[in-house]
Amino acid sequence: MSEAIMLEERKNRDFVQVYRENMKELRWLMINHPSASSILFFIMEHMDGKNALCCAHSVIADYFDISERTVSRNVKVLKENGFIDILKSGTTNVYVINPEVAWSSWNNQKAYAKFEGNILINKKENKDYYYRSQFDRFKALRERENIK
Repeated sequence: MSEAIMLEERKNRDFVQVYRENMKELRWLMINHPSASSILFFIMEHMDGKNALCCAHSVIADYFDISERTVSRNVKVLKENGFIDILKSGTTNVYVINPEVAWSSWNNQKAYAKFEGNILINKKENKDYYYRSQFDRFKALRERENIK
């Protein structure tokens, strides 16, 4: 077995490390801005292995059953207080958790702005995809061409 495979097997794939030295700030956020805190933890729950999540405000609004304006206000609190940074991908936000607050990969990877691309969409914006039977076309191809 190669060393790279052995290292990958040792990696704790589904964790988010929160640093003790920043727990006071997290507690401040939870007490003073509970909705912003919930959004921060939502982002951390869904972020990729490099602390990034790409999704529209509408996804967060839909998840928490709040307005996009409320999402914007709370995201602003997170950004202004250094919990997150926001990059743009077209018109969609890429939320990046401050790696000094929480981290989900190898410690020596913090300096790299490389994102794996976890992207959340919601069915409100993508009704056609949600109800579409694209995968039925795939099944039909298999049956039509007798692919086994």
